Amino acid sequence: MTRLESVPPFGDLNTALAQITADFGTWRVLSALLRQLFIRKRRVTMLAPPLDAHMRRDVGLPPLSDRPPVPLPMRF
Repeated sequence: MTRLESVPPFGDLNTALAQITADFGTWRVLSALLRQLFIRKRRVTMLAPPLDAHMRRDVGLPPLSDRPPVPLPMRF
């Protein structure tokens, strides 16, 4: 049987935040929160190698050579 209600990991969020700021200081907690907001997300790595022409045909995709090239903007 599964639970339908969620149980928070701590009783009260305000009490937990007050305890953390008392332990580490207001500026340290604030700077850690701001750092987490501005962290750059890493690119997701490719989970599977790109499909070759045979595999593309098996799943109903056109082969790579039949696809028109993507036009790139000219930069001068």
